[in-house]
Amino acid sequence: MVAGAKLVFGYATGAISMISDGFHSLTDSVSNVMGLTASRAAQKPPDADHPYGHRKYETLAAAGIFVMLLLVVVEVLRGAVTRLRDGGQPEVTAWSFAVMLLTLGINLMVVRYERGQGHRLNSELLLADATHTQSDVFTSCAVLASLAAVSLGYPVLDPIAGLIIAAFITRSGLKIARDAGGILSDRVVLEEEDIRRVVMSVPEVLGCHHIRSRGSADHIFLDLHVWFRGEISLFEAHRLSHVVKDLLMATFPQIGDAIIHIEPPPPENGRW
Repeated sequence: MVAGAKLVFGYATGAISMISDGFHSLTDSVSNVMGLTASRAAQKPPDADHPYGHRKYETLAAAGIFVMLLLVVVEVLRGAVTRLRDGGQPEVTAWSFAVMLLTLGINLMVVRYERGQGHRLNSELLLADATHTQSDVFTSCAVLASLAAVSLGYPVLDPIAGLIIAAFITRSGLKIARDAGGILSDRVVLEEEDIRRVVMSVPEVLGCHHIRSRGSADHIFLDLHVWFRGEISLFEAHRLSHVVKDLLMATFPQIGDAIIHIEPPPPENGRW
C-alpha cells in the first residue's frame, strides 16, 4: 500500500522523487515476499539430494533481489536524467505532502514494531529488515524536502532527490550482493582464533588446526582437526571430541553442524 500510493501519486503529478521512493518501497516489499518464500523452502530438512540442507535457497533469493534492484536503479536513473536533460516541473499539491507524510508515519510504526519484535525473538532477519525499512524513512524525508523545494520554485531538486534515492537503492543492492557472494563462495564466517579459544578450553585438548567455517551468519558449517594424546583409546578420543563439539555449539548457537577430525599431535610435539 505504501509503495502503491507513492507510485500512483508520483506518476500522476510527475514527481520523479516520489516515483523513485515508490520503487524503493516496492523493492522492500518484494524482497520481504521473496525472503519469506525462500525461508520456507530453506527450512526443509536435508534429503538424499541435499545432504547439507536447503539453506542456500535464501542466498539464491538474495541474488534475485539484487538483480531486481539493478533494474529498479536503471529505471530511477533514466527518469531522473531525462528530467534533468529535458526540464519540466512536477505538480506539487497538498495531497502530495499528505501521501508522503502518511506513508512516512506507517514506515516509522513498522520500524518500531519490527525492531521490538526482533529483539524479543532475537531475530537477525527482523532486525536487519527494520534497518532496511528505516532507510525508506530517510528517503521519504528527502522526498518531502524536494517537494517543498519544488513548491518554492526549485524544480531541479526533484530529479536530484531521485538520484539520491537511486544511490540508497544501489547501496542496499551492493550489500545484498556482497553478503550473498560471501555465502556462495564459502567465505569464512567465524574467526579462527575464536574457535581455537573455545576448543583449547577443554583440558584434554593439546591443540587444533585446519579450522574452516562456511555458510550464513545464522547457520554455519564448521570442521576442524583436534589433537589428543596418542595413547588414549579411540573410545575416549571420540567421547572428548563430542565434549568439544557440544561446547562449540553451545558457545556459537549459529553452528548448524560441526565435524571434528581426531588426530595425535604432530611429531614435533610428540613430547606431549
